Amino acid sequence: MENILWWHWLVLGVILVLMELVVPSFTIFWFGLGAFLTGLLLVMLPEMALMWQILVFMASSVGFTICWFYFFVPRKKMKAVLLDEQTAIGQTGIAATRARVPGERGRVVFSVPVLGEESWDYLADEPIDTGNRLRVVKVCLDKEQRVLKVEKVG
Repeated sequence: MENILWWHWLVLGVILVLMELVVPSFTIFWFGLGAFLTGLLLVMLPEMALMWQILVFMASSVGFTICWFYFFVPRKKMKAVLLDEQTAIGQTGIAATRARVPGERGRVVFSVPVLGEESWDYLADEPIDTGNRLRVVKVCLDKEQRVLKVEKVG
């Protein structure tokens, strides 16, 4: 086991990066990058002990993953909040609460965040039951708060 060569780490890195295609969590990718880094470091320091190789692999993999979630993911959410309201129009979601009379507020949940949020208050011109599929037709201001105007789908 003491005979791990630099190219072993590179092969492990390739395997981990390719596994990301099968398991789209975008965390396995960072462990693949950690394996690449360990392999490159082993090219420069060929006498590095196995214990140090594993330590470099673990530290770099965890470091890359933390950086990903700490720096990039919050920026991605920030960009979603800054999107134009026109991008919300046409999005579909599921009614989480019902609104029996026109003008009554309900809550709609989306599988993909709309304007940075996964759920929104809605208004409709027709009775809505829990579980109805809804489509956004307009983003309105109601009492200084953004509300989605929706209609039933199908």
